[in-house]
Amino acid sequence: MLPPHLRKFSALYDTYGLGAVKNIWLLVSLLPLARTVNLYKMKDYVGGVLENDHSKVDSHYKRLIRFFQDWGASEAFRQDLIRHNLQFLRGLGFKTLVMDGTSWTIGETKVHYLVLSVLVDTVAVPIYWVQLEKIGASSQAERKAMFEKAFLLFELQGMTLLADREYIGKEWFNFLKKKKIHFVIRLRINDYWDEVNAAAGKDYEQMFRKCGLKNKLLRKQILLDAQAFTIIMMPNPKVGAEEPVMIFLTTLPNAVKAAELYAKRWKIECLFKHLKTNGYNLEDLNLKDPNKNMLMMAIVTIAYTLAIREGRKHRNQIPTQHYRDGTETPEVSIFRVGLAILTAKCFRFIEFIRYVFSSLGSKNHAFCKNVQ
Repeated sequence: MLPPHLRKFSALYDTYGLGAVKNIWLLVSLLPLARTVNLYKMKDYVGGVLENDHSKVDSHYKRLIRFFQDWGASEAFRQDLIRHNLQFLRGLGFKTLVMDGTSWTIGETKVHYLVLSVLVDTVAVPIYWVQLEKIGASSQAERKAMFEKAFLLFELQGMTLLADREYIGKEWFNFLKKKKIHFVIRLRINDYWDEVNAAAGKDYEQMFRKCGLKNKLLRKQILLDAQAFTIIMMPNPKVGAEEPVMIFLTTLPNAVKAAELYAKRWKIECLFKHLKTNGYNLEDLNLKDPNKNMLMMAIVTIAYTLAIREGRKHRNQIPTQHYRDGTETPEVSIFRVGLAILTAKCFRFIEFIRYVFSSLGSKNHAFCKNVQ
């Protein structure tokens, strides 16, 4: 039973009631403890967190199952959780989006999650996603549909999207430009060869050769379906890379800054590692129903964001690993540092709710569209 002053502890309360909201935060608190999204394993921690009968593991399991049965089909419920998560990012500052996909199998079903994240400092944090029941790259239509839904929730205009080579297409580029989203997207060799050659200046082969031989960044404005974009060729900084030249398409005016910004795209791969194998073991997802999986992803995202919040507070204390080539990396990720801190707050549900209550603070966030 929650103390009276904590009963109405979430903006979700008025819409969904205390029972649903309590189960949301129960599940969020179980994830750092169980380190898995498997409900059968999570049930073992319910009794301890709620400080009630530990022997009623079957009833605890039924409780978790019932929550997904009751709310799994509600897209509005899931979207409100996604909005709610953005409150925890309030004030952290972000202007860059990163999109990528990750795949695995659920039973005999192959799934592909297309994920949109924001860069908070050097950490990718998911804000929206869709589950595609296939393995492989998304189509232009699928990407546009995802962004149209994301636009209903968030103010994305003016931000810059980073994406890899499978996220290309003239229709897609024009869509982003129309939506006022800048982008830096990597291209494959020979992509838009004819368009580069049609524009004034060096042709594609001359640019490619000069970039490789002179170790020099080159840029050129081209037209794709009558819309202007900039193609960038730069030497691949990775020693021994199979592709000595990296090629991008961008709407940003500064080619050097665009190339530097793209170097942060790999942070979303760290995100997938933390979600799938190094934190909450998303690959244990076994609910089979895509809607229920999407709901679990929303809950996982909240738990991930809370861990990032805690880790950021201690980022200056993380030791640095130095390498012979002059590069350096933190010995421990911000997520893992934050996860350890967050876990300590999850053993007693009442204390965890107090922590959530204090973390939320003001309910307004300019990035997140208001929902009454």
